[in-house]
Amino acid sequence: MAGENGSIHDGAVVNVRVAVGSGNPCKIEAVRSAFEHAFGSGVNIVISSHNVPSNVSDQPMGTEETKRGAMNRARAAFAMAKEKPDFAVGLEGGLVMETNDGEPHKKQEDVDTKKEEDAIPTLWCMAWMAILGSDSSTCTLIRADNQNDIMADSSSSSTPQSQHQYRQATKQVWGFAQTGHFALPPQVAQLVVKEGMELGDADDQVFDRTNGKHGSGTVGILTNGMIDRANYYDHALKLALTPWIRPDLYIPSFSS
Repeated sequence: MAGENGSIHDGAVVNVRVAVGSGNPCKIEAVRSAFEHAFGSGVNIVISSHNVPSNVSDQPMGTEETKRGAMNRARAAFAMAKEKPDFAVGLEGGLVMETNDGEPHKKQEDVDTKKEEDAIPTLWCMAWMAILGSDSSTCTLIRADNQNDIMADSSSSSTPQSQHQYRQATKQVWGFAQTGHFALPPQVAQLVVKEGMELGDADDQVFDRTNGKHGSGTVGILTNGMIDRANYYDHALKLALTPWIRPDLYIPSFSS
């Protein structure tokens, strides 16, 4: 785990507290892995998990609703954490409907009024990552110029900012990213569109398994294990951290 090989705060290991708005082990491990990779050595990522509501549909449809669900989970996890977290993370999976001509569906009733051969559109699976943090020194330990300082030769006369100046949070900062999209098999789409099933339940029925969303997920079985659910979230989580990696570009209040 990060944090075993030194420090960047006056010789003490830095704890970065991350509240995850889910009890799903795949999501929790994906967050842990992404943050540990991003922050590197000298930082101990302390995860707390919270089963919080998304306050959107059980099966979010479209990017707007899915993103809103991720944000709601992050806010709720931040509020529920016993110790104030540095970051709160919401991950929300959703679906995007697309007609045979490539146009997105706007309403569910549009599906029901189409001819039988067009009734089941392509369903694209995706997920939104929403990370709530701040402009504090702890959140911006990840910044690119600080990482260069950390890796610099110890004999250098320059002193990393993180070792001599601490900045309290003055504003909330959000980071967002989406995973890649992939098309669901027609058998799965049929159950979601016609039967109103959630993707996880439809997946379990078609692939004859139980609670697949807590395992490799739909992406795992469709890629024959090349990409499991944790891998699928990884790049998107790291992309959602870009405001803290480059705060000079994303956070107006940041000053190096």
